[in-house]
Amino acid sequence: MQMNKKVVILLLMGIILLAASLSYLLFIPQTNSSSERINILFLGADARTPQTQGYTDSINILSIDKNTKEVSILSIPRDTKVQIAGKGVDKINSAYAYGDINTTKETVENFLKVRIDYYVLVDFTDFKEMVDSLGGITMNVEPHISAVRPELHGKTGVSKLTGDEALIYVRFRQDSESEGGRMKRHREAITAIINEALNPSNILQAPTVLNQLRKNVKTDIPPLETTVIEKLITGFNIDNAKTGVVTGEYTHINGINYMIPDINKTEKTIIDLGLRN
Repeated sequence: MQMNKKVVILLLMGIILLAASLSYLLFIPQTNSSSERINILFLGADARTPQTQGYTDSINILSIDKNTKEVSILSIPRDTKVQIAGKGVDKINSAYAYGDINTTKETVENFLKVRIDYYVLVDFTDFKEMVDSLGGITMNVEPHISAVRPELHGKTGVSKLTGDEALIYVRFRQDSESEGGRMKRHREAITAIINEALNPSNILQAPTVLNQLRKNVKTDIPPLETTVIEKLITGFNIDNAKTGVVTGEYTHINGINYMIPDINKTEKTIIDLGLRN
């Protein structure tokens, strides 16, 4: 049962980080032994339409030190103004819509000068289904958000949220905290979903969640044996992960909201997180 709990925690962390922005050790790939780190690009995308593949509104790099098992997470705001690989200048979340996963990967690598080893992609519909499969998650809903989002049905304070409600809540950014507040709610959702997964009644739902992940998660990471996952997550504490955010100044250009990244601060954050080691 202890091993089952660890696997469930691992998988659920991956989905929540991607879909609300934002997973930690769901997949640990086999990489070149000459590299000390594994860098995984985690993406949460809107559902595709006949016209587009969707936009990656949750963009994170999970970096794992293969020697110490230390984890670093860099979040990239979706409005970050960058050069899209093979296209032109636009928001970084449009790279996937312009091309495909390779376009997104190349765009991130060119922007940050950081090697991306693998990717994991989940769309937000999968996140909602996963939350509902757990019977909802409990979060402390901020009153000012509930007041302007009728989809939350007036819920404030500690409340049980459905998949639809949870997605509305974690993606909200129409306040003074903007993207920073949205990313904070992502981290809070990680804790909420882990707690729900550890509920004795939900441990029994593990096969359902695992089957859903196998169907809906897109990745180029090779599968690993359970024994390897067990070794890598032993002693891991989400609170000990180093985190950083690409920062800059928000501005309107031709009526479109962009975040102009501060290159110097971004470079310092990358170095502090050890993403190039």
